[in-house]
Amino acid sequence: MISAIDACRVPAGRLRGAGVDLLDQQRFALAARRTGPAWLRRIFDDAEWAAASVAATPECEQLPGTAELARLARLFGIKECVVKVVRGLPAGACYRDIIVARAGTDGVRPIELRGELARWADDHRVVLTGGVLPAGDALGPDLDLCWAVATEAEAAR
Repeated sequence: MISAIDACRVPAGRLRGAGVDLLDQQRFALAARRTGPAWLRRIFDDAEWAAASVAATPECEQLPGTAELARLARLFGIKECVVKVVRGLPAGACYRDIIVARAGTDGVRPIELRGELARWADDHRVVLTGGVLPAGDALGPDLDLCWAVATEAEAAR
């Protein structure tokens, strides 16, 4: 039997850093309801809204539906893992500087960095990838294990 971890392979290359986060989708949805769409617009860029299949544009004044919020929550969990990999957001950086792309057939999501975070990745000669593993009934139906890794840029290309 193949496990979820076997199905989600980290790219080849020397591992330079890793971050994991247990994502509670209900807690994310509560935060979104409390703070409104403006909070989501500060976290996600247009490509991520599209990757999460959010029908409404980020400029709308309504919150996405439950399924779309769950997809955005997973992207947020991966972003949290990236922050752990880089050991905190550098001055001048924000969550929108971490762009989580659509998952490939292997479940791995390329991560693009902008601004200070891109400089950090260049300085450390790494590329970042991430993903989500559903925690399943063992921990609860609304929990997911998010991850991000930094691997040597030369080997990962």
